[in-house]
Amino acid sequence: MTELQKQLAEQFLHLLEEEKLDWKKEWSGIPGRPYNPVSETVYRGNNYFSLFLTSVAKGYQDPRWCTFAQIKENGWGLKAGKGQSAKIEFWYPYDRKQKKSISWLEFWEAGGQINDRYQLYSRMYAVYNGDMIVGIPKLELAQNEIQPVELVDTISQNIGVPISYHQTDRAFYRPTEDRVYLPYRQQFDSEYAYASTALHELSHATGAEHRLNRKQEGKFGTEPYSYEELVAEISSCFLSSELPIVQTEEHLQNHKAYVQNWIQGIKEQPEALFHAVKEAEQATVYLEYHGGLMTKEEYQIYQKESEFSKIQDEILQELPSTKTKKSLSKYVWKIYLIHPSAI
Repeated sequence: MTELQKQLAEQFLHLLEEEKLDWKKEWSGIPGRPYNPVSETVYRGNNYFSLFLTSVAKGYQDPRWCTFAQIKENGWGLKAGKGQSAKIEFWYPYDRKQKKSISWLEFWEAGGQINDRYQLYSRMYAVYNGDMIVGIPKLELAQNEIQPVELVDTISQNIGVPISYHQTDRAFYRPTEDRVYLPYRQQFDSEYAYASTALHELSHATGAEHRLNRKQEGKFGTEPYSYEELVAEISSCFLSSELPIVQTEEHLQNHKAYVQNWIQGIKEQPEALFHAVKEAEQATVYLEYHGGLMTKEEYQIYQKESEFSKIQDEILQELPSTKTKKSLSKYVWKIYLIHPSAI
């Protein structure tokens, strides 16, 4: 695990222990995915998670984040206050012969091996939220015209998962039937409450073997079952940046039973949290694409980025076990010659 991942695991454990599931209400109040308005970078994965945790802790409502250098270059300023930044991390391959950083594609085409010529470099950046930046243009939010019920119906149809309604208060996805079961719509307090529950269950459906192929083993109360619930919970949070999803009190109460399992599991295997974040993001993007919130081109770009991210993770996991048995820090050099558009 990297230093940033260790910090994120500690922060998330604190949220679970102190806030239980109320952190989801805070997440739903953040309008849009975190992004950098200068470089136009949309943050994903662990960086998204890091910015979310900081937003919840500090009460930020602006999805924009900038480095101090970008703030200075644009003639903006920072409000007074300590500890207001969040940390994000980027990894890059470095060609020691050419003395420059290279893309992951170039690294992979060169064999994708760590050796005397090719090394991996990491840089951690401090970024500041738009709420704390003086002089930044007013945030303009696009009018959200997404109809929640229509979105659920579109996703259900496009991924081939029918929804059946029944006169109970239970909502679940049944893998053996590849079908979602929900209470009747009139039993929900609002369309958004209905959409929140439906999208959570459709997130489970993305794990089917013929879709994203997640392991969905285990019965209620087991660790695998709780892990899958964590994936679906984080996925529904990611979706809330696209849709004003509300978390009903019933939904929160129903899932508080998993919190203790999550706390214990993350303490024992903190790496599982970041695996869940990655799988939750994949589920979210899958649903966004099949719900018409993402173009085919955008989805293909994401899939390609995911492939390189997977390769990157495999390489990073192998670093400590290389034959030299050197520590990870020997391979991770801090470099400051990264193109600013990468941040």
